[in-house]
Amino acid sequence: MVASVAIAINRAPVRLQRQPRPAARAAARPSHRALPPPRQLSRQQPASWLPTAIFALKLLASILAGATVTMLLWRDDGKLSGLNSQPAAPAYWPTQESRVARGAPRYTERWDIASEAELDRGIPVNFPRRVKVVIFTPPMRSAAAPAVAPAPGRAPLPIASANPLTGKRLRYLIGTDASRSGSDDEVTEVSYSTSAPARRGVSIAYCNLFDENHTGRYGPYLHTSDTAKQYNEGQIDPRGPGWEKNLREQYERRKKQGFEYVELDNPDAYSMKDVIGAIELAASYGLKVIAKNPGLMGGEAKAYVAHPNVYGIIVERGAGNPAEMEALRRKAGKPDLPVWFVAFGAGRGWAGTVANGAKQYRNMGVTYSSAGEYGNSIDILSPT
Repeated sequence: MVASVAIAINRAPVRLQRQPRPAARAAARPSHRALPPPRQLSRQQPASWLPTAIFALKLLASILAGATVTMLLWRDDGKLSGLNSQPAAPAYWPTQESRVARGAPRYTERWDIASEAELDRGIPVNFPRRVKVVIFTPPMRSAAAPAVAPAPGRAPLPIASANPLTGKRLRYLIGTDASRSGSDDEVTEVSYSTSAPARRGVSIAYCNLFDENHTGRYGPYLHTSDTAKQYNEGQIDPRGPGWEKNLREQYERRKKQGFEYVELDNPDAYSMKDVIGAIELAASYGLKVIAKNPGLMGGEAKAYVAHPNVYGIIVERGAGNPAEMEALRRKAGKPDLPVWFVAFGAGRGWAGTVANGAKQYRNMGVTYSSAGEYGNSIDILSPT
């Protein structure tokens, strides 16, 4: 027993000398330190496949998002094809009434439908597009165009006008049936019985809202007008059948005779509604109207002169002065509308007074007849 112990003591030093080991290897040998617990190893194992799982989930989400976008685009493509098959809307409606389909998609009210070529290029249907806009501008009835500066050494060019009566003298000859030669710079008004325009210049045909010859063919008649009694003319009742019959017969006759303008006399004996109806009926025959004594229409004079088918004004003694007619045509939106003052017999002094007042206004003229009631026409003031 002693010997065994001695051997053990003697061998220990020899083992340490023969196999010296680094300190790191000594740590690997069994010692008092315990190995890491098994569950720590199990926590480190999932770390190797966690990034792969995350990548797979992202890839799956991308695939689902792509499929959703594709289905939405498919549905929009079907709607686009349906819109392309609809008939094209007209550029404008014949009336001013708004025509909008209540059940139509909202964008069809804002943008016109795309053309087939644009759809093939894949332009979105709600993309802003150029739209042709048709604008209807009523012609200027009496306003003159701006003057053009003449070239050096040349006379000024005449001012162009949308109203061919502007700046012309009036020959008011409703009291004679004699034919007239006329003039290029004049407007000639002929009597009720004259059957042809003047050979030159513009002509106006006299028409009467009364029964001119009191034939009794246009009844029933009214009896409220002093003028009708004075001239022995029939005051036609506008509520009866004779009113339109009288107008149509005159319009048809004047149109066949080659007239373009007519004067409707005695409008102050009727309501504005009846007068406007007569003006519009004349327009249906292609005849333009000269307003007679609008100052006698009271507060309705503006509507009378402002009518689009009125191209001039004739004023007799006692029916208005230059300042009143200037204010009236401006209120009516026709500041350059021709105004002619006419007088006869004892109206020579009135014509001179009117001429003095009309000098300061454009497109106003004054004439006087020395041969009875409008048997001739003498210039007191020519329009400027």
